[in-house]
Amino acid sequence: MESWFDPLLRFADSAWSYLLVSVAAFLDVLIPIVPSETALITCGVFATVGGTPNVFLLIALGALGAFAGDNTAYAIGRWAEPFATRRLLSGDRGRKARAQAERWLGDWGGAFIIIGRFIPGGRTAVAVTSGLIRYPWPKFRGFTAIGALTWATYSTMLGYWGGAAFKDDPLKGVIAGLVAAAVVTVLVEVVRRVLSARRRRKRVRARQES
Repeated sequence: MESWFDPLLRFADSAWSYLLVSVAAFLDVLIPIVPSETALITCGVFATVGGTPNVFLLIALGALGAFAGDNTAYAIGRWAEPFATRRLLSGDRGRKARAQAERWLGDWGGAFIIIGRFIPGGRTAVAVTSGLIRYPWPKFRGFTAIGALTWATYSTMLGYWGGAAFKDDPLKGVIAGLVAAAVVTVLVEVVRRVLSARRRRKRVRARQES
């Protein structure tokens, strides 16, 4: 009798799985509700359970899609500012995200471009805002290449770990990978907030002493 995950195993064994992770990683930056991490984690689980898809190809194509998405969002911010402001950074939430991204880029520069890739929604604000403020594109490309490869490796290996831990129950492996990703995202955000608060206090002290 066919189990519930046999159709997924067949899908994972096809070229469609590679297309899925690449397209999801690309669209995630432009449409933040697209679950790119989920796609990579799930495929990573099935790479353990069924032996396919190939982990290295998953990482490469996930990174390629993420890199293309980040740079497309940058281009939209730089050369289509009205569209970017209206569609990608609209409303109070969008304006706050842009203001925060500008401050973070000022404080951390390239390091924040890499960190921003691990914050769902934050990666959109960082990429678009980098274009809006004319952050040098050669530098942006370099940092997004590092961030995309690191993010794709991390997401895929979370799935691979989940699949190895729950080889007899892939669903638990997917859930474990997603929970671990959520925990890491929260930790990254907490660290970012702590460091940002520390920098704000330093600036306040510097102004008071001057």
